[in-house]
Amino acid sequence: MVRIAIFVLLLIVILVAVKFPKFRRTLGVTLVVLMGAIGVIIWQDSVERELEFERMSMEQAQLLQMQVRPGLNTRSFVVAGRVQNLAKDYTILSIQLQATIQDCVIGNCEIVGQEDVMFPLEVPAAQSRDFSVTIPFSVVPEVQGEATWEYQILKIRAR
Repeated sequence: MVRIAIFVLLLIVILVAVKFPKFRRTLGVTLVVLMGAIGVIIWQDSVERELEFERMSMEQAQLLQMQVRPGLNTRSFVVAGRVQNLAKDYTILSIQLQATIQDCVIGNCEIVGQEDVMFPLEVPAAQSRDFSVTIPFSVVPEVQGEATWEYQILKIRAR
């Protein structure tokens, strides 16, 4: 029903534009102004989104009680833990986490897998939230010694 109404409205606008040349000029100016306004709105939204990633430093969030278990296939792992928001003014909206697997043999550790994952997690100021996220690894070689995990927050999106 809405599609039919839009089609009829466009058809009327086209017919009026064909019949009246002054309307064509007005319609053209209106479309240029409308496109400019849409461009400004999109630009402002992208600037605001970039600012969301600059509001909090990585030191204002802390990872606690990190655990890992195998995922649904041999290349994925489920990482769970708690994120503590140490900021007093901002709410965390999402986090980009880097998980690193190291193969440690007789005190010598070598990185055998490293992946980044961005996940939504709303953590109000001065609060903590638990999370669980599945991280698919592109390639994970067999661990010869002991597998150790390291986690690092790369980006925080906050408002």
